[in-house]
This record gives sequence, C-alpha cells and structure tokens, in this order.
Amino acid sequence: MLFNSASSAPAVLLQLVPPGTGGVRDFAELLQMRWRESGMHSDLQALDPRAARLASLQRRPGRLTLLLHYSGYGYQKRGLPLALLRQIEQLRQDWGPDMRLVSYFHESFASGPPWRSAFWLRGLQSRIGRQVARLSDAVCTNASANAAWLAPACAGHAAPVWVKPVFAAIGEPGPVAQVDGDGDGGGAHQRAQDPVAVVLGAAPTRARALQACARHAALLRQHGIESLVEVGTGASAAGPAGAGLPLRFLGRLDTPALHALLQRCHAGLIDYPASLLAKSSVFAALAAHGVPVLNTRPFDHDADALQAGQHYLNLITAAPAHPRWLREPATRLALAQAAHGWYQPHGCRQQATELALLLQGQHQ
Repeated sequence: MLFNSASSAPAVLLQLVPPGTGGVRDFAELLQMRWRESGMHSDLQALDPRAARLASLQRRPGRLTLLLHYSGYGYQKRGLPLALLRQIEQLRQDWGPDMRLVSYFHESFASGPPWRSAFWLRGLQSRIGRQVARLSDAVCTNASANAAWLAPACAGHAAPVWVKPVFAAIGEPGPVAQVDGDGDGGGAHQRAQDPVAVVLGAAPTRARALQACARHAALLRQHGIESLVEVGTGASAAGPAGAGLPLRFLGRLDTPALHALLQRCHAGLIDYPASLLAKSSVFAALAAHGVPVLNTRPFDHDADALQAGQHYLNLITAAPAHPRWLREPATRLALAQAAHGWYQPHGCRQQATELALLLQGQHQ
C-alpha cells in the first residue's frame, strides 16, 4: 500500500477538483485509478467555492491529506477564485498540523491583449495563486514556466516546486507503434499509413488548431496530410473559415476507439506555445501514442527538455530552408521515437507513485 497513516485514527486522502468535466478531472481520475491498483484509497470531490464548507472537510479525529487541483478558471469564471482561497485559509485554521495540503497547479494565470479581461486580471490571478501556494505544504506543477512563477511563493518550503510534464489524460497505450516498416522502431507493430491528421482536445483547443490549418493547408499537404479528423466533446470547433482540408468530426470517442485512431493516423496537430508544451495534455496524448506532432503556433522558445525539430515539428519554421517533411518515413519515425522517449519517465504510473510519496511527505 502506497499510503498509510502512522496515527491510529483513520487518514483521509481527498482530491479536490473544479466542478464539471474536463482535462483536470480526467487527470485526477487517472491518478485515483492508479492509486487504487496499488491499494491506496482516495476520494475525488468537486469543490464548489460558493459552498460554505464541504461536509467531508469538517474537523474530526484523524489526519486529512488534500491534493488540490488548482485551475483558476475552473473555480471562478474570471479566474479569480477568492472564495477558494478563503476556504483553504479556513481549513488551515481548523485542522492545523493534522492537515497536509499539496497543491497541483495545472494553470498559472491568463494573458491576452488589452481588449480582453485577462490582460487586466492577470496580476490578481497571479496573487491568488501564489497565496494558495504559500498555504500549501508542497506545490506541484507541469511546466518550468509555472515553476518559475511559483518559486517566490514557495521560498520558505522545505522542498522546491515539484515539476513534471503532464501525463496523457486519455490514458496510455502499450508499446509505441512503429511509424513505418523501416528499422525496428522500438515499437510493437507497424503503424498504418492513413494520410489523416488528428485534432484533439476541448473545443477552444481544437478551434485554434483548425483555424491555423485553414491558413496553412498547402503546408499540411506537403507533409502528406490529405484530411483532418476532429475528436472531442460537443460540436465541431471548425469556424466559418473551415479547416482548409476535408474534415470529419467524430465527437467524443471511447478509449479503445481513440487509441486505435491514434495508432493509425499520419500526424497530430496542435496550436500551442512551444515554451508551454509540457502542460498540454493533447501533446502528452500524442507523445504517449508515438504520433508525430505538427505545431501550428509560431515558435517562441524550447523548454522542459523539448526541442523543436527533434520531438515535434513547427509547421511554419520547418518549411523554409531545410524542410523535414512528414512524408519522409525516417522523419516520422525519429519524431515518434523522440517524443515517446521524452514522455516515458513521467507517465501516469510513475507520477502516481511519486505523488503518493509527496502526499506522505516522503518525496525526495
């Protein structure tokens, strides 16, 4: 058993997530599943900051261990979860040393142009997040940029900010499929050659990629992509401009069907800052399945041991002088192997084990 209390009174391990569905809840549910496989019991509860107090968190004998999944917009529509902060402060007062709080920051703060509210609210969003970090016994996040933002708030902690790229919220397959028939590939079988690219994620995530596709359809064809497949909850995110290439919208797929699609597609498309790819659950899903990735976002800078041209291709900067087209079997194979190799040390099972130790205060 990974989690045990030294006290004779029962210990409670509770994951707190924002209300509703989404990638944060999927992340927490996968952790819960992996812990259950190891004999570690945990409860998962949506925390509505508008509620006065959760009954399960009221003071009683024993110890309370909380893993708070922090996403400002998940708890408040403007990304300002002041009520959540007040609840954490009250819990600290009620439980004292009998509570251990580990906060996992899935997001930091938003940004945008001056005509968007995020531009004016980012300072307050940042202050609220850092105050939650100060109230925590340990702090986790998924990207070095987030860790740098949290570091001043965690200066007094016994341990530094725990940083691991996010794992695939859709689950992980077996050994990565071989990209094609040349070379051993380190995979279990030969990847099929469907000339389609898959677009995954929540509707806003898919919309960004599809809008970029409409502007760069010619480049996508040069990479051997003839059509697109869109997968996600809700209606298609293709805007009035369309996707630039023939598009099939499949909606939400069950896990076996999604894994099968990723094993046979030609590429995956994302539109995400290169400096934050470690926090993209879509990139994690593609890397876990050995899918060559094309990023349609203009390049900013590498981070978190990811390198453009090695672990993925930037659609725009890969084109000019020395193109590495995905039509080339060797390019697809190299990208798939590099991304999958980068992903492996911080997959779901590895992180579940390390987080369990962190929750017990034993992580080194």
